[in-house]
Amino acid sequence: MCEAELEQLAEKIAEKLEEKCGACHLTSEEQEHVRDLIRTKKKAVKATLWLIGALVLWILKDAYLYIIEHLTFK
Repeated sequence: MCEAELEQLAEKIAEKLEEKCGACHLTSEEQEHVRDLIRTKKKAVKATLWLIGALVLWILKDAYLYIIEHLTFK
């Protein structure tokens, strides 16, 4: 998500809260903290996926090398 998409998401959440509760009870500072939390979560998920992907590739490489080294044609 880019910055514009995060702003749209924050606005939609504020609109939903306003419809439900009558008004958004979060101050602008609290809303900014929520945006920061969303950004942090997004970065953590991306880093975790990269790490898992690297581990999977490493395991596949080791399995491939093991199979190739132990394959003999007689």
